[in-house]
Amino acid sequence: MKTASIFLNGYYNFDQIRFYRNEIESALTQNLPLICVDGGIHIFQMCDLVPTVLIGDLDSMPDFTTIDELKQSGVNVIDKWIGQTDKDYTDGQLAIMYALRELGCNGIIIYGGFPTSFDVDHFLGNLKLMRLGFCMSLVPSNFRAEMRDVFQSMYFVTSRLEIDRKNEKLQYISLIAEHGNVNVKSSTGLRWDVSNMWIDPDQPNALRNEFISEFNKVIIELVEGSDPVYVIHNW
Repeated sequence: MKTASIFLNGYYNFDQIRFYRNEIESALTQNLPLICVDGGIHIFQMCDLVPTVLIGDLDSMPDFTTIDELKQSGVNVIDKWIGQTDKDYTDGQLAIMYALRELGCNGIIIYGGFPTSFDVDHFLGNLKLMRLGFCMSLVPSNFRAEMRDVFQSMYFVTSRLEIDRKNEKLQYISLIAEHGNVNVKSSTGLRWDVSNMWIDPDQPNALRNEFISEFNKVIIELVEGSDPVYVIHNW
């Protein structure tokens, strides 16, 4: 499955710059598309690397960066949206649509999507970006979406998910539903088994489950026909 890495103009932990450099270099090694959204170009510059694509109205571009310089370095700058600040889509939406429609991806990994103390609106909108990809997918049952950062990841799960332990410390797994028809078929590796559990969108009783200490992997599988569920891994 072809997966695009999408770097939003959002929060990045600059104290952990090696993490982002490793993620970018891993995608480059696998020849996977790197889509940069507007001011997200800053994280590439800090890593001394360039994305595959730059998209958005580019109203948040750093002053010391020029579009011509990026084009000369091999970046595919999507000119159509430059300066279009009154468009009907957010820059993040444009990136998702480009990944699925133009690049044929059926998986996305979003960086810069988690909130700081003052931009929860962007975070909630970024959750919808994962769902947007699912709704646009030609094969929704195989669609994969993840929001990834240094110490946490959030997954948009449509069928089955495997999560690897990151270290020996206590790690948390939470399930959050948007709709009422989220039915877990089975789970392994969790302190509190959620097999055969309906995840109620109005009851946050599937939060802060824990990795069993002797397990290196958690597996969660949904019943066929279940609505998708958000799964959050904190470590």
